[in-house]
Amino acid sequence: MAKFKIGDVVTLTSGGNEMTIIGIYENDPNNYHSSVGYEVYSQKFGGASSTYYGCAWFENGLKKDDAFPEEALKLI
Repeated sequence: MAKFKIGDVVTLTSGGNEMTIIGIYENDPNNYHSSVGYEVYSQKFGGASSTYYGCAWFENGLKKDDAFPEEALKLI
């Protein structure tokens, strides 16, 4: 079960920019989009988490986005 929800504002546990959760990717056979995203990020991070989150933020006026394992994020 996801710890965060879409719209939550988080940061990396090590600090950094405030980011908004824009996607949740879990290994859910009933949700194709979530499962495909989960597989992509699981490979990227070596299967480090049961849930990955798509996050967006602004840096120098430019929108950035990436995904991070649940364990790397904390709620602000």
